[in-house]
Amino acid sequence: MHQGCIAHCEPTGFFRTKALVHFACFTLFLFCSPLHAATVVITLQNGDRISGELVDETPTQLQIKTSYAAIIAVDKTQISQMQPSADSAQAANQQAEVAPTVTVASPVAETSAKQPWHLDVDISASNRRGKEQSDNLSISSDWELRDLAWRYSIGAEFDYEIKQNVRKAHKYSINPGLDYFYSEQVFGRAKLDYSYNFLAADYKNIDVSMGPGFSFFKDRDELRLELMALVGVKKAYFRGDEFLLALLGQRESIRFRFASLDYDYQYQLPATALEWYAKGSILKMLDQPIELLDFKYEVHNEMGVRYWLTDKIRLSWSVQHDWTGIDLVLSDGTVHPLDIKDIRQKLSIGASF
Repeated sequence: MHQGCIAHCEPTGFFRTKALVHFACFTLFLFCSPLHAATVVITLQNGDRISGELVDETPTQLQIKTSYAAIIAVDKTQISQMQPSADSAQAANQQAEVAPTVTVASPVAETSAKQPWHLDVDISASNRRGKEQSDNLSISSDWELRDLAWRYSIGAEFDYEIKQNVRKAHKYSINPGLDYFYSEQVFGRAKLDYSYNFLAADYKNIDVSMGPGFSFFKDRDELRLELMALVGVKKAYFRGDEFLLALLGQRESIRFRFASLDYDYQYQLPATALEWYAKGSILKMLDQPIELLDFKYEVHNEMGVRYWLTDKIRLSWSVQHDWTGIDLVLSDGTVHPLDIKDIRQKLSIGASF
């Protein structure tokens, strides 16, 4: 049966590369093999071995039920070899041929490696009618593709809120990025941050930055922590507020250099459906284009918890914190803080592909 399943995986017009053929054959083997519900032995790229019952499979992970850690998730890109256990092989021999060993190529070893990717989408919406009327819609997405030493990513967010028939929020952002891994842990990053706010005086911001990054805990699939030290240029556009435009010398845009520390943290609690996460950046201005205004820093943080209802659907609760530090410095040395702060909580439902 295994040979029959694999025999039909010959390259066609759809599978034009050897990498896609390997991926298709591996996927068909998982679905066609009776070992899909049997005990298997998995050998990881680092040499570790996992033995347990193969209970579920997604495009990127295998769900293994072990005797020591309940059900654990194994990333397919970390699998070097999978084969039936001795007990399963003996039972299979009594009914059919023993399944051949399946070998998965290393994602960084050769050009035939598959290209793992994932897409996360979260939606939060509310409608309130009574003494107060409000409508809110928030959509966020994160897409990531790993191709050998390259990693491509795009993040996007959209927020819209009406309260008492007045718009309180209407904005969106797009954040493409490109990483190159010099090793399993050290990489370089280049990214663009574009945001547009239909209601704010500083309605448009464009940041371009680059710098080194470091990825911790590469041998632990349930834990991710990355730190990036970046330098770049920010350009901000202004409109509408006459007092602000006067402070800017009637200029509609300003540009300045900055340095930032970005972080990305995720932790899947073992043997549970809970996942903690946090991401954000701390940005420090390196020069001051306006004499009367002291742009000190920008802080953008988001932290929360996800509860996985299935292997693809989840509920999320998060807190978002934005803080821009600005001082008005008069000619006599008097300082007046003009800080802008925004803290929001959000409950959303999302999907991971």
